[in-house]
Amino acid sequence: MRPGQAHISHQLPATATDAPHWARHLAALATKPGEKCGLVLQILLAVLTAGCAASPPPVRPSSAREQALDRAFAVAELDPERAALLFAESGPGATLERARMAVWEDCLERAKATPEAWRRYLADNPPDDLAGTARLSLMKKLAENGDFDAFLDQRTLLPVELHPRADESLLDAPDPGIRLAAARRLVVTGPQRLAAHDRVLDRRLLAVLAPRDHLERARQWRHAGAPSRAAAELRTVRWAGDIETERKRELARAELAAGSPLAALRSLPSGRAAEPEDLALRAQAYRSRAWHLFPGSGETKAFRNCQQEAERALDARPSADLHLVVLGLRLECATEAGRLDDALESWWMLEAARSDDPRRKWLGRRLGVALARRGSEEAQVLELARSMPTQGRCLQYWAAVAASDGVPRLERLATADVADLYAVWSRETIHRPSPVAVDLAQIISPALPPSSVQRLIDVGAPNEAVRQWRRVRRLRGASPDESVTAAALAAEQGFTTDAIRWLLAGFPELGTIHMTKAPSNAIRAYLPLRWPDAITAAARESGLDPWLIAAVARQESTFSANAVSPRGARGVLQLLPSTARSHAVALGLGKTPNLHDPEINIRLGARELGRLMRRFESVEPALAAYNAGETRVRRWWKRWPDPHRFTEEIPVPETYNYVRRVIYLSEAYRQVHQEAWRSQ
Repeated sequence: MRPGQAHISHQLPATATDAPHWARHLAALATKPGEKCGLVLQILLAVLTAGCAASPPPVRPSSAREQALDRAFAVAELDPERAALLFAESGPGATLERARMAVWEDCLERAKATPEAWRRYLADNPPDDLAGTARLSLMKKLAENGDFDAFLDQRTLLPVELHPRADESLLDAPDPGIRLAAARRLVVTGPQRLAAHDRVLDRRLLAVLAPRDHLERARQWRHAGAPSRAAAELRTVRWAGDIETERKRELARAELAAGSPLAALRSLPSGRAAEPEDLALRAQAYRSRAWHLFPGSGETKAFRNCQQEAERALDARPSADLHLVVLGLRLECATEAGRLDDALESWWMLEAARSDDPRRKWLGRRLGVALARRGSEEAQVLELARSMPTQGRCLQYWAAVAASDGVPRLERLATADVADLYAVWSRETIHRPSPVAVDLAQIISPALPPSSVQRLIDVGAPNEAVRQWRRVRRLRGASPDESVTAAALAAEQGFTTDAIRWLLAGFPELGTIHMTKAPSNAIRAYLPLRWPDAITAAARESGLDPWLIAAVARQESTFSANAVSPRGARGVLQLLPSTARSHAVALGLGKTPNLHDPEINIRLGARELGRLMRRFESVEPALAAYNAGETRVRRWWKRWPDPHRFTEEIPVPETYNYVRRVIYLSEAYRQVHQEAWRSQ
């Protein structure tokens, strides 16, 4: 059990006493007010209990080990020291072994355990990931006790990737020799740690680094998210021979990661002196430069330069891995430069090599749209569509738009039960109205949890029950009937991503145009709807459709009021405080509204989205601006003021996928929850 988890114990409603334990547990949770009880749970409760007519399975006698585990889990939150002893006494076994080790380790940490207790834990052979963090905790305790010989012995058993964390704990050691030895290692393997602790020492050790160590330090800065620091340090040195060639390449990588493609080009050789790796880096620099300029003057020339460098690299016979990278660069830059035949050739070469580049489908879609718009042979476009099913409907749409007899195909695209982006566009093109509602399938009866999961629920460890069920899923997959139950438990405990994964594992049609084939309780769990009154009121105030606001909430946070993004966006609609401020002031809510209050967040987020809708007068650029920022989207919209063309030209995969996804979710919320909108 992790810090912050709480035991959940409620009085069972009288009407639920005949239900299985897990259903009674969920019933009690659904009656408890508060943030943690999500609509997913409330929607599913009636469905889950409806499937509980069967008698619960007979309870088998517990072994002594299982009884010890039950007692350990039951006291883990309130008495971690006692729980740790019970976990140790229960011993290894087939039942709940991973959960035993994970919660035991957490208990030791919170109990500030002695080195002997940590050694006993490690003697039980925990999984590698738990063993690494446990050994770090043991070493920290040894350092606090001044037992540095034992510390260094443990360091030899630690995975290499954890060495910097261990060395950081030695920087405050009383022995100056130990401190200096740790610093000499960290100046190479963990410069961000040493610099944060002692900047003067870091600079002093940097001045005497060997070239090879200097390069490794630069890589560590780049991997730690500080490429500008890596580039600045590499610019101050010059070497000779092969190591100087490596310095220039690492400098180029750092400059590219820091967003300075021209500086990267200046650091690399050109002409006959350039080797395949240099040429590939030059191609990447030209590609980065082109996207910086996009859309505007100069980007086409930069894309052509990228293609030229990629072709020079291919002629130089690069290694197999580099060959695939360079083919991807040629595909991308030839597409954007309008040299579509070259791009198509690269696509099929990558297809033959079975390249697993995650960006390739995005590049293939852009190529297919460009081919369709150019008026290429329709067979070319449709063959491309068949090679990437996830983009098939997109390319079918553009092929139909370009064809003189495309209306029947647009009609077929428009007939989706739950419309995706291309069904919506097809309906717009042929002026077909959208259906008001959708017929949902029957519910699916839920399954009981596995016995190991049930045991954790029984002892009041629902968070660990979620994790245990996840482990079971990895071992044997998920049946549809247990996916609904598992998703409800995960959602109630705040594991919203895990809840969605459970549902998709059981019902892969969710999130597609074929979603109505899934049971209705799975669909409603996949499309939770919280605070419908606040959404409807915000929709009226901002001039938006309520289902669009619901779709944005589902995409941004899965209706989590406490969500916080890495950039600091907060709440249900993921608002930045700077964005929310002006709307809050206009509404008399002050300069620092509580963005974790769902009603306030929904109201302010809807106002911002409504403002963007009025600015662009179309939903696609408004959604793009909500995701990527208004300034960039203004440039794209100025270049392509048609919503359909604009969407396909969005140069950021995340933003394109966001627009496509929210429009699909908007249609799904409109149809699946139409009774909520009608009642309002």
